[in-house]
Amino acid sequence: MTIYLIFSQEGFVEAQESLIADKASLWVNQDFLSDEQVAVLTQHNIELNLFIEFVDGSDVKSIDAALKPIEKQTPKAEILVEYL
Repeated sequence: MTIYLIFSQEGFVEAQESLIADKASLWVNQDFLSDEQVAVLTQHNIELNLFIEFVDGSDVKSIDAALKPIEKQTPKAEILVEYL
């Protein structure tokens, strides 16, 4: 299982093809994706997860705090993180 944590539209555009090909899970901030982007992910059966609290992609501590429960829930997953 592969999980992507993405924080910028540029990162999403760059990773979208791999994300779909890998049938990966995606974690993003709330209100990050457009309705059209959500529809494309849904069409490809991509598991979309929203962070409960805003995660600052340029703050390592913020990312680490968001990452801990994901790692605990899916310890064997490959997790790819976009750092800004």
